[in-house]
Amino acid sequence: MESLRERTIAIASALTGFAAERLDPDVPLVELGFDSLVLTQMAQRLRTEFGVGFAYRDFLTTTRTLNAVTSRVAEAQPASTDAVRRPDDLSATATRGGVAQAGARLEGAAPQVGSVDAITSILKGQLDLLERQLDMLAGAGGQTAAVAVPLPTDAPPRREPDPVQPTEPVSSYTETLTPHQEAHLRRLVTEWTERTPGSRALTDQYRPVHADPRTVAGFHPAWKDIVYPLVVNRSEGPLLWDVDGNRYVDLLNGFGPSFFGHSPPFVVEALRAQLEAGFEIGPQTPLAGETAELICKLTGLDRATFTCTGSEAVQAALRAARTYTGRDQVAIFAKAYHGNFDEVLVRGVHGPAGHSTLPASPGVPSSAVENMVVLEYGSDESLETIRRLAPRLAAVLVEPVQTRQPELQPAAFLKELRRITKEHGTVLIFDEVVTGFRCHIGGAQAVFDVDADLVTFGKVLGGGLPIGVLAGRRPFIDVLDGGPWRYGDESGPTQGVMFFAGTFVRHPLAIAGCHATLRYLERAGPTLQEELNERMTNMASQLNRIAEERRAPVEIPHFSSFMFLRPKNPRNRFNSIFFHLMRTHGVHVPEGFPSYLTLAHTDDHIREIVTAFEESVRAMQEMDLWEGRRTTGRPPVSVAGTASDPDRPPAPGARLGRDEHGAAAWFVEDPDEPGSYIRID
Repeated sequence: MESLRERTIAIASALTGFAAERLDPDVPLVELGFDSLVLTQMAQRLRTEFGVGFAYRDFLTTTRTLNAVTSRVAEAQPASTDAVRRPDDLSATATRGGVAQAGARLEGAAPQVGSVDAITSILKGQLDLLERQLDMLAGAGGQTAAVAVPLPTDAPPRREPDPVQPTEPVSSYTETLTPHQEAHLRRLVTEWTERTPGSRALTDQYRPVHADPRTVAGFHPAWKDIVYPLVVNRSEGPLLWDVDGNRYVDLLNGFGPSFFGHSPPFVVEALRAQLEAGFEIGPQTPLAGETAELICKLTGLDRATFTCTGSEAVQAALRAARTYTGRDQVAIFAKAYHGNFDEVLVRGVHGPAGHSTLPASPGVPSSAVENMVVLEYGSDESLETIRRLAPRLAAVLVEPVQTRQPELQPAAFLKELRRITKEHGTVLIFDEVVTGFRCHIGGAQAVFDVDADLVTFGKVLGGGLPIGVLAGRRPFIDVLDGGPWRYGDESGPTQGVMFFAGTFVRHPLAIAGCHATLRYLERAGPTLQEELNERMTNMASQLNRIAEERRAPVEIPHFSSFMFLRPKNPRNRFNSIFFHLMRTHGVHVPEGFPSYLTLAHTDDHIREIVTAFEESVRAMQEMDLWEGRRTTGRPPVSVAGTASDPDRPPAPGARLGRDEHGAAAWFVEDPDEPGSYIRID
């Protein structure tokens, strides 16, 4: 039994980075700081090592502590626990990803185990994980990941995991809400479902066959009836219309590609011409070479190749860097997003065995990330680590401005990074899938005056079509085809060639859209981006001013023409409601993603966005879902009591009055602004 307990604690230590002595086996796991991802990974590890199935709900109910987990494992084992051979040392497994700086730690007090909040917190965390792979890489506190251990050859047969337990009725969760909150939420649910019945019905109809993480974004049992995406059947410029005919100003804009707005006429015209000509797969489209030439002309790079997505472009860049250098290790930075392939879904964890690199998603084996090193972006310590590791690093992969923290724009850091990598023959890769052609016609390289060796592009480049591009300088880019050579002489490939291919790369429609976009950007020149960037700065300033004036727990950092609506308390389970409220006010802006301004947004559209933001903030505070001001202004007019008991004010000095909607409410004078009053009931 003691041996099993030690092994269970060792697993927990490896997954969280917590020292074994900190993991009290009698304290509930949630109170120790285990979040949904860690519990999911722990269930997988226990099943792999011991052949015992756990559902992560078990960790909230029947096996809440490490001692309870150990007892359940012991009950399922043969008479001698020696029948399950201990795998390789866990600490060694946990650290084989190399030296890395901590990307995140589990912090903060957890809800009481077994409470509604605890179950809801775990459920919401897991659903957020499915919805927001980006946020999974953002280093938010509390989402570390597991290390997979091979199943020992003499382990008992693997048992299928326990079936998922049914969720509790929504009514049982209302006990966590005040009557005031519950009333407002019920009204919101009713109004939204009546306004968008088509989107709700289509989501519900096809959920049995369509496995779509978007359909659970922002899930909470108390408002599950409004957890569904908008189903849109028309778009134009910066506007969307859903299947029920509701109009929205779009701030998501396809996660970034819609730089010109939806269906820009010049792209539509190019696609129509290509459709009439045909879109054969296999032969070379005539526009491919000219499009590559335009990319190089605008960015100052030497050569370019095409992929289907930005993720594929990053994957090709890493393969090219390793081919060129003959090295394997790659350094990346916490909170960056580089796509959805296994190798870049990583976290850095600081545990008892030192720094380690772990997978950031279930389903990613530890072997896939063992050559990745995760560092803090912009820090001097990271530069020092790169100096030390540079002789064996194939590449440093960097998102120059990260979409989740656009306020971090470390120009000096990037310049020193360039100097170090060049000195040691390490390939510097800029991931400009977001920033490329958006922040500047030459991308972030031009903004920061830093020349990368390889650069990935996507989004804006395609004009709304799916495309990725890997561009770079010789000789780094030459590993794709051996380098340029000519006909009629003795020239030939000069580089060793890696494998890279795909059925739909250089798709005629994608190339046509990309070609039309580049021609438009070339004709317009850099003022196009400069003017749009200035408009974003002005809009973000207005939003931040509103948040400050109302003391709302939200901030809006921005860079170029994108921004991030970031609640200051990410643990507040009501944050999702804010994004629902934005949609009720006619602005489409999903939770957890950057927001993008396009050239199609007019001043009137921006005013709509600002108004929707202010009204949504005000509503969150009126509903008691966010702290800050609720109602302020001149002293309220005294009225007959209809707000609870008029003879018993809820606080000393409170006065009964009417709010801006005419409803009776209690107010106290704002200590920071004499003459203004704050609603308190």
